[in-house]
Formats: sequence, structure tokens, C-alpha cells
Amino acid sequence: MTLYLRHYWKDERLSFPSTSNKSMTFDGRLVKKIWVPDVFFVHSKRSFTHDTTTENIMLRVFPDGHVLYSMR
Repeated sequence: MTLYLRHYWKDERLSFPSTSNKSMTFDGRLVKKIWVPDVFFVHSKRSFTHDTTTENIMLRVFPDGHVLYSMR
């Protein structure tokens, strides 16, 4: 089974002034440098993330500090 997990939160520390950019998109390298909420599944017996050659992570930051984090 393939699962797409998406988080959406606001971190005002990541806000930036912009008149032309609606958002900035980053790969998984930036995720290691910023705060990301912990996720857990209630009543889960077992879960894991597959090891892949490249991380399937996308991070999009909006000028007001909203963050969209997507992992496959």
C-alpha cells in the first residue's frame, strides 16, 4: 500500500517578504533543518518508512509562514 502523508502548519519563523513568489519548494534536505511536527498512528501495531535511493519528501513554504510537507 502506498500512503501520501501531508502536513500543513504555520511557522512564522519561516515567513519571508515576497511580491512575486507565491511559495518556495524545497526537497528533503531542508526538512532535517527545520521543526516538523511528530506524527503517530493511534493503535498502530507496526509502521515503517521504506528506504529509498532518494527521499520522497516535498516541502513548500508560503510567504506568510504556512508550510506544506508531503511524504510518500
